[in-house]
Amino acid sequence: MNYTCSCENGWTGTNCDHDIDECASNPCLLGGTCLDHVDGFSCVCPKDATGKICETASSDGECYQFSSIAVSYRDAARACRAAEGHLVDVEDERQQRFLADNIAASSGVSNWLATRTAPLPLLTSDGSPFSGHLQWSAGEPLSPFDLCVLLDSSDNYQAKIALCTEQHNYICQSALKPCQSDVCQNGGNCTSCFNETATFCDCPDGFQGNFCETNIDECASNPCQHGGTCQDDVSSYSCSCPTGFVGYNCETEMDWCSFVQCPFGWICQVSTSSFQCVDPAPITREFPYQCSSASCPDGMYCTEEAVSSFSCKVE
Repeated sequence: MNYTCSCENGWTGTNCDHDIDECASNPCLLGGTCLDHVDGFSCVCPKDATGKICETASSDGECYQFSSIAVSYRDAARACRAAEGHLVDVEDERQQRFLADNIAASSGVSNWLATRTAPLPLLTSDGSPFSGHLQWSAGEPLSPFDLCVLLDSSDNYQAKIALCTEQHNYICQSALKPCQSDVCQNGGNCTSCFNETATFCDCPDGFQGNFCETNIDECASNPCQHGGTCQDDVSSYSCSCPTGFVGYNCETEMDWCSFVQCPFGWICQVSTSSFQCVDPAPITREFPYQCSSASCPDGMYCTEEAVSSFSCKVE
């Protein structure tokens, strides 16, 4: 007897018992981490990146939106204008390396720039002469024809001219501006780009998250040593140390002998949680040494160990 199952979205297999891995295609850009869900996925973006697939990054007051599809130069320019940005203008080597590093961390393919020949000299996104400094592939640019410029993935993302009708990914650019609607919590500084479709929060010390919504747990790294108890505060922590240890992280063993004076001529012998006062040359005593409240530091009790010694121990 045969049967077939019509699976709900997100499931596959003869009996619809296999969850489709929506992360298999590595949809998250710019080094984002993909989390698979039933019939969907989400991306955990690195710092200074945002968007459903971590497609938008910020640097030096500018926003860069990296595409996940390949189109012609004209369609790329049109898509950037629709997002209220423009194809990226590369002005210097630092900016070019920033873009190259982000492409390498995501799609790893060639990407259109705004620069084009019409013919030479080169023009920028607004049609003005290009005055920046690009790192070019050997022999580029030479053609007098109306060509476009891309970052070539096969040549360490050096600039290269190509036919504008070729299909390549692209990068849009938009200036960072103060947010009209501040979505950042806990005093975070809000900036946005691409008509506020991308928002960044510069979080104050002690907070993290896309909207500075999470208090950083300063105790997560277990900074308190020797069994100390950590108390988390905003952008700081404090340690409650066990008896016998002191210091900001309970890192120092306490010198008990510095807190007490043994009887004249006696010596102090210390361990982690107690110490003894011992007479090195005892005389015959009929009764042991009598402890008093002053014999031990606060929080310790005194015990006569022998006729010529006593100890102080933690209560």
